[in-house]
Amino acid sequence: EEEEEEEEYEAPAASRGTACERLQFDDADTAFILGKNGKTKQKIARVSGAKVELHERNNTVEITGTKEEVKKAKKYIALIQAQRIGPVCVDVKTDDDDDLITIDVPSDCVGFVTGTQGNFLRSCEEEWGTL
Repeated sequence: EEEEEEEEYEAPAASRGTACERLQFDDADTAFILGKNGKTKQKIARVSGAKVELHERNNTVEITGTKEEVKKAKKYIALIQAQRIGPVCVDVKTDDDDDLITIDVPSDCVGFVTGTQGNFLRSCEEEWGTL
């Protein structure tokens, strides 16, 4: 399993005042972060506020925004990456950066919340700008 590499670099003059980070991934993670028709990448950008550029040619993700936006985008990418391996548990004590709301859903109601093929959950995420 390849380790994620981080590279911090200075932003081009046109975007000074912003933070930029470039992350390296393997093929499988890059595809998962991109998502079907780029939807996952778009969702990460929308909820973090950062600009997220994914370069499939060299498996890099370039994140540009304020330091807070970049931090959030990196966190959301890590959570999405973890989903590829299995269920993700979020710890409200350690994972809450004032961007977390959890809802306990009884196991017999999970199907109602996710909807057919996850469509209802995705529509809620879209409507409320969540991930």
